[in-house]
Amino acid sequence: RGGVARRADGRLVRLSSRRRSGRALVFWVDAVDPRVPSASRRARAGAMGASSSKEPWEEDIESASPGGMLSPEDEIKRVLRFQNNYYKVLKVDPRTCTAAQIKKAYYKIARVIHPDKCRDPRATEAMGVVTSAHSTLSNTTLRTAYDMYASQVEVDAQGADSFSEWESKGGAQMAHLPPWLVKGLANPILGPIIQFFMVIFLLLLLVGLCALFLVYFVIHMVFWVLCCCGCGGHCWPRYGEGARIHAKRQERFMRMLRDYEAEAAMAQAKGEPPPDPNLFFANWNIAHPEEPDDIPTAASANQYGSVS
Repeated sequence: RGGVARRADGRLVRLSSRRRSGRALVFWVDAVDPRVPSASRRARAGAMGASSSKEPWEEDIESASPGGMLSPEDEIKRVLRFQNNYYKVLKVDPRTCTAAQIKKAYYKIARVIHPDKCRDPRATEAMGVVTSAHSTLSNTTLRTAYDMYASQVEVDAQGADSFSEWESKGGAQMAHLPPWLVKGLANPILGPIIQFFMVIFLLLLLVGLCALFLVYFVIHMVFWVLCCCGCGGHCWPRYGEGARIHAKRQERFMRMLRDYEAEAAMAQAKGEPPPDPNLFFANWNIAHPEEPDDIPTAASANQYGSVS
């Protein structure tokens, strides 16, 4: 069931009539006439019944003229059609394209649709899309954010949010997540599972914070009630008599400290060593005892911590 064909150099090759993959058919067509452009070879291979397993971005490139470029008007139309899909705009493989390939694709398209060379009124808009695609995919951080955007939004659908709109809604914050988490969220199977557990974790964290606040509030109020109803507020220098006693003792301590500084300055003026602080403070407390009226007893305080 085979046939024989003659190559351009005069050699005979055998052709198979069975259905083969697109790659095999292209090989046989190459053998017949290697001078035929690649786009024509693929078109002829498709006409022979070859099944295509190519990605949409590959089919868009191969549907163009030889070299993967359309006319300026058609190229502008294609760019505006896929303006949210930056990989299709630049005709690069989203899985394997490098920064150098992205830059090369950008300059290749810019030479065709740049407003200085193309008179189409849509050239400025299309060039803006191409520039945005290049600047986004060339930056590692922005490309990570864009890949997350493309996994959440149907970028080829009419009326879909653009990348800038998605960023303004807070989607770019996900780009700061660890790379393994970004890949997991982009996975159609693992993504919903990870999001579910993230929501559960945030809820548990919120409940824990509320519980800690409640415990602090209860303990705070219990101590406040016990302090005011028990010792009249003497044990806690925050409320009632406790605060007033604390203020008086602070004032007394500052007077003692000023007396020590004056004594030390006087000793220095006489050329003598300064007095020992511990001994001076002990003697000062003896010479200046606390006044009994300054420290009300618990019996003289009411339930609000105020002296009756």
